[in-house]
Amino acid sequence: MITKNLNPNQIITLNDYPVYRDIVLIDYFNKCNRGQDLPFVPVVKKELVIKCFDDLLLKKFQQFESQNPTGEYFMLDGSHRTTALTLAGRKITAIIYKEEKDISEARKLIKTGQILESGTLNHSIKENCKILYKHFK
Repeated sequence: MITKNLNPNQIITLNDYPVYRDIVLIDYFNKCNRGQDLPFVPVVKKELVIKCFDDLLLKKFQQFESQNPTGEYFMLDGSHRTTALTLAGRKITAIIYKEEKDISEARKLIKTGQILESGTLNHSIKENCKILYKHFK
């Protein structure tokens, strides 16, 4: 399991804008301004995700990628956290899922608060990639 501090332009985010709950964004932003750490944002390398794309979505992604060449990772969850960290001028601490054991290890971090309990932890990497395909389709 690897964690890494990423710049916002390294993450391909979800289509969750505007964010659903302003109060959550405000709370995270205030924590960022107080120097508090936020839970890790789960991401997957784009090479793993695009394997699940059909030809049409792959073509659209290649157009996106030509305008956003620094995007290395797809975010699985964390729109409020990434937005708050970006607005506060801080890097985003991501947990990178490369193999199944990374998700198993991440589940153990729920009790420490380093990971939020989310649906991404109940799926394999391939299943998460298929969910991203459906999200962007």
